[in-house]
Amino acid sequence: MNSQQSVITKDEQPKEQQTHKKEHYVVSSARRLKEIALKQGLAAKLHPPKPEETLLKRALYREKLLREQQQQNLEQIIKFAHDYCKDETAGDPDPDWLHRFFEMAKDIHDPSMQRLWSQIFKQEVITPGSTSMKALKVLKDMTQREAQTFQRAASLACSFGQDNSKKLLLGYKCAGTLFNFYKADGPQLVHLGNYKLPYSSLLLLIELGLLLGTELESGEIEFEPALPLQYQGKQLAIKPMQKGSRLVYYRFSPTGAELCKLLGNKPNESYYDNVIALLSQKFIVETDVKKSISTMA
Repeated sequence: MNSQQSVITKDEQPKEQQTHKKEHYVVSSARRLKEIALKQGLAAKLHPPKPEETLLKRALYREKLLREQQQQNLEQIIKFAHDYCKDETAGDPDPDWLHRFFEMAKDIHDPSMQRLWSQIFKQEVITPGSTSMKALKVLKDMTQREAQTFQRAASLACSFGQDNSKKLLLGYKCAGTLFNFYKADGPQLVHLGNYKLPYSSLLLLIELGLLLGTELESGEIEFEPALPLQYQGKQLAIKPMQKGSRLVYYRFSPTGAELCKLLGNKPNESYYDNVIALLSQKFIVETDVKKSISTMA
């Protein structure tokens, strides 16, 4: 009787070989945890410490690592802030504000967040009192993902009428028909999801206290005078084509509006073009260059 010979196909490598190959590009949770513990000075229970490494010495060593990292964080924020300066006239920031700012900023590790904090610091040097402690506390508790979500929302923020509060325009309501940016159908509508701001992101901003949780609508917009609308430094004016026209929007909270102001004008040009096209269905829109857009719907 012929002995059966096992055949190993290309896709059927021995288990030991697969495991060995996997180790080249996959790090186990135990290994990653140990790396973090070593970096933080907390690995004494994972391997026998040297006799001279007492508990107190290990605690002091960890404190040294922490303070070195905090010092590095602050120095990097100062460097970013200095790079942003353009010889603007400076003020004299409040010493208590500076102390509390540095106490919070020392624990900001991510480079993109450090740049944001450096912009706040620069603005406070130029205009003392421009940033409240409440805004700093909210910012400190944000994760990088949350901060990026807010920055995307801030780039879409506008204001209109005599009210300078920051708003997130959703659409308009006209003669009993609601046109909004979330409607799935309709090629003439703007979808906020196209700008990485889906409804789940709005809920996140509401939870963070940066956006008020109620969808609002303006009063009925009069034919005259034109309603001023400001978007990221761009000045517009709109006039309704029919009676009963209203804008639908979310309002940023006072803290959210304050952070929007700190970020400055960073318009999303694609969003701006789509908003103009949407409003032009039912409004006469005058842009910065006084060009009248009055496409009838």
